[in-house]
Amino acid sequence: MKKNILIILFLFINISFADDVVKTIEKLNHSAKDLKNLTADIEYIHSQPLFDTQTIRTGKISYTKDVNSGALRINFQTLKQDDSKQQKYKEDYIFDGMKLTRIDYQGKSAITEQYSTDKQIEPLELVQDYFPIIGLSNPQEITQEYDAAINGNTLKLTPKEGSKFYNTYKQIEVTIDSKLNLPVNFKASTTENEEIIIKLSRIDTSNTIKKEVFEISIPADFVHTQK
Repeated sequence: MKKNILIILFLFINISFADDVVKTIEKLNHSAKDLKNLTADIEYIHSQPLFDTQTIRTGKISYTKDVNSGALRINFQTLKQDDSKQQKYKEDYIFDGMKLTRIDYQGKSAITEQYSTDKQIEPLELVQDYFPIIGLSNPQEITQEYDAAINGNTLKLTPKEGSKFYNTYKQIEVTIDSKLNLPVNFKASTTENEEIIIKLSRIDTSNTIKKEVFEISIPADFVHTQK
């Protein structure tokens, strides 16, 4: 009898957690569908415990979407390495739904990777190949790629075997802003035993973003590689 009660309790707890995950993802999905514009400050922390090093980049992230297309830009503006002072640093990632262009102003180089020539891809899907920014694009796909659990306002995601992220991440924690119903912090442990933390702050989803923000201008003296 006691064993049966424990089994029932265990099942009840698991069902409750599963329901919480589903509800959280449904809320994320609703917010992601309605998301037309987003700007925020971004802080990107990359730690390599094996080498006892840490790099912190800060800058801006901008995203816009209409019925025909979308675009996303991450513009890093500062860099801090370990105990050194923060310095000016410029690096751009521009996702336009067809391609990604990364511009390294320090190295005077640019790389463009073509993902599609005829069909628009959601930029928030493309960005996941470079940064663990999960939950802003089609959150319902989360359960296809990850085993998910919820702890307060944090989704804990473990890539499923066979997932496209299985060989990249061990686990990703996504913290959700309860007012915006949008993910604002991302903490990823990689398969190479590194840690990546991304923090979004001063988030604005109400103001329209000018198209000029996403226009690409590569200086003539930069080496430009296309893939």
